[in-house]
Amino acid sequence: MTISSTSPFAPFAQIAATSAQSTANLRIQAVDNQLTAQLNQKIAALQAAAQNPAVPGLQQQASQLSTQLAAYSKAQSLSSQNGVALGDLSLRLGNLATAAQNGDATTFDQNLGAINTDIGILQAIPYTPGLQNDGVAALLANGIKIQSSASYDLSTPTGQAQAESDIQAAQTVINNITTISSTNQTIAASVIQSLQGQISGIDAQVSADQTNLLATDAQQIANLKQQEQEQFHLIELAFGNSGDIASMMQNFETSASTAPATGSVLSILDSSGSDATLPLANPPTSTVSTTA
Repeated sequence: MTISSTSPFAPFAQIAATSAQSTANLRIQAVDNQLTAQLNQKIAALQAAAQNPAVPGLQQQASQLSTQLAAYSKAQSLSSQNGVALGDLSLRLGNLATAAQNGDATTFDQNLGAINTDIGILQAIPYTPGLQNDGVAALLANGIKIQSSASYDLSTPTGQAQAESDIQAAQTVINNITTISSTNQTIAASVIQSLQGQISGIDAQVSADQTNLLATDAQQIANLKQQEQEQFHLIELAFGNSGDIASMMQNFETSASTAPATGSVLSILDSSGSDATLPLANPPTSTVSTTA
C-alpha cells in the first residue's frame, strides 16, 4: 500500500496565501484612498488660506485709483475734442468780424451758422477735482449772443459797431474757454500719469506677493505629498505582516516534504517508505501450534 507524498497542508497554504494577499490589498487600497482624500483637503485649505491679508486692501485701493483714472481720462478726452471745435470757433469769429466791418451780410450769416454748429459739438466736462470750470456748460446754456446780420443792419455804421462789440465779447468767452481747456488737459495728463504709476505699483506688489505665495504653496504642497507617500509606505510595510499565516502554512508544507521524525504525527501519515504501516504498541505474539 502506497500513500501520496503530497502534504495535507498544501491546499490550506494556498488558500491562506491568497486570502491574506487579497485582504492586504483591499486594506492598502482603502488606506491609500483615505490618505489621498486627506491630502486633497489639506491642499484645498492651504490654497484658500494662502493670501496676503494686505492684498484685498491693495486691490480696493487700485480700484479706487482706476475710477479716478477713468474720470480724468474722460475729462482729458472731452477737452481735446472741444479744442478742435474751439479752434474753428475762433477762426469763424475772425471771419465774422471781417464780414461785419465790410457790411457783408451773406458771409456774416454763413460764418454765424458754422459757429452755432461748432457750439453744438462742444461737450460740458463733469466736475473733476483739480480741474477748472472751463465755461463750456455756460456757453451751451446761454449761446454765443451774436445775432443775425439782419438784426444789426450791417449796412449802417451803428449796426456794424454793435455787431463788432458782440463779436469781441464772444471772442473773449471763447479765448477764456480755450485757455482753461488747454490748462485742464495739461493737468489731466499729469494726474493720469501719476495714477497710472500708482496703479502699476500696486499691481506689481500684488503680483509679486501672489508669486511668492504660489512658490511657497508649491513647496508646501510638495512636502504634503511627500509626507503622504511616506505614510502610505509605512502602512504598506505594516500590512506586510498579514502574510504570516500563509508563511506558516508554507512552512508546514515544506517540512512535510522532508522525512518526518520517528514517532511524530506526520510520521504516521508519511508514505515515503515502500511499505506504509500503522505501528502498534506491544503487539501480541502469535503462537502457531504444530501439534495436530
